[in-house]
Amino acid sequence: MSNLTIEGVVHDKGGDHMFVVPAAASVMEAVEMMVANEIGAVLVMTEDGLVGGIFTERDLLVRVVKPGLDPRKTPISLVMTRDVKFVSPGTTIEAALALMHVQRHRHLLVMDGPRVHGLVSMRDLAYQLICHGEGRFEAAVRAEEARNE
Repeated sequence: MSNLTIEGVVHDKGGDHMFVVPAAASVMEAVEMMVANEIGAVLVMTEDGLVGGIFTERDLLVRVVKPGLDPRKTPISLVMTRDVKFVSPGTTIEAALALMHVQRHRHLLVMDGPRVHGLVSMRDLAYQLICHGEGRFEAAVRAEEARNE
């Protein structure tokens, strides 16, 4: 196992840059941001700058599309996931993946005390393991990428 941490994942994603919508935003505003940035989730922030929740592709399908809500008229705060799981920057990638698997989440908030560092996805973590992991599989993937360049 490697000693790669979530801090490295957040750094490689561009530091503390996050995709955020206000709690008063409509579902459509969040969807437009997600599509424009090719991401699967956005953080929802309250007026006082606290994390109110997360809105994901799954939330869109289960809480908006299936019940037939109008995304232009539905406030994100009514359909977001409020129980956001989080890890600290020093958490290993393996521990974060284990938490995601057990909790059945594809995104984790990265926090250190009250400070929000970012939001990571299962895809972000898998990418880090492949690019920087120490196992034979990771080395084989990097060798194949080098041959294809």
